Amino acid sequence: MSKNNEIEVLKAYEQYLAYFLDNNMNGINSLVKFPITYIADGESKSLDAFPVTPKEMMENKQWDTTIDTDTYVHGTNSNKGHVISSGTRIRKDKSVIEKYTVFYAFTKTKDGWKMYAISDIILE
Repeated sequence: MSKNNEIEVLKAYEQYLAYFLDNNMNGINSLVKFPITYIADGESKSLDAFPVTPKEMMENKQWDTTIDTDTYVHGTNSNKGHVISSGTRIRKDKSVIEKYTVFYAFTKTKDGWKMYAISDIILE
């Protein structure tokens, strides 16, 4: 695993996260290679739009922030990188909404590293 690729993939993920927390869909879309594959429970979907909208997620779940995050690059080569992240989403009153883990696949393009697959699990 190239250290440079690992650093670049993590940087792309961190930029995605910043855009997500700012509800910046244009920013998110700039880091996605469409169609993006979304791996749901028992099926995968090829989508021409990002599978979630941060604003709707925040409103629907009363989500304020995420705590106890753990993010790492699981592996890279010159063309592909995997990021795994987990954490706990909480409301403003600090009550727990859910614990999750997410897998992201990135590919290297002429415009930099782009996300092309995502799979999330809400832990019970």
